[in-house]
Amino acid sequence: MEKLCKFTEDKLCTLLSFLTQLPGQLEMIADEIDNDNLRNALSSVAEESTQYAMELNAQLKRLEILPPVPVIINLEEQIIDHTLLNTKNVKGKEVLSICEKSEAFFSALYTDLLTEFFPNSTLKDMMQYQLLGIRSAFMRIRLLNSIRFNNEMKYAAF
Repeated sequence: MEKLCKFTEDKLCTLLSFLTQLPGQLEMIADEIDNDNLRNALSSVAEESTQYAMELNAQLKRLEILPPVPVIINLEEQIIDHTLLNTKNVKGKEVLSICEKSEAFFSALYTDLLTEFFPNSTLKDMMQYQLLGIRSAFMRIRLLNSIRFNNEMKYAAF
């Protein structure tokens, strides 16, 4: 089995670290949401992220790559805290901003990795599938968030 370069291995481990952290962050956000549909969508994305982390971990084990035990970079500091500090206090804007930042962050990680050489296509195919899943999931959350506030505005007008 052909070995990946150390730099690519490190990128994969970084992605695994962030995928492992994402569910906890999304569940914390979901706990603060008063809308059942949006809360369920956030929980669903958390479950998908857990599945993606397990899939990636299995691939890394197959490639005999041992992910580091400590968290490489804290996702909350990277996305959540930074986003909340820079978001104006507009109702629903926090969720929208976190989704946009998270999607951009994960898209960049995946896209960067997908430019790397992989000796077999299984890992690359899996990452392409996961990238599409993440983009789709955050699109659902943004849509539900916008519907949530459009409906509130309609009812407030009456």
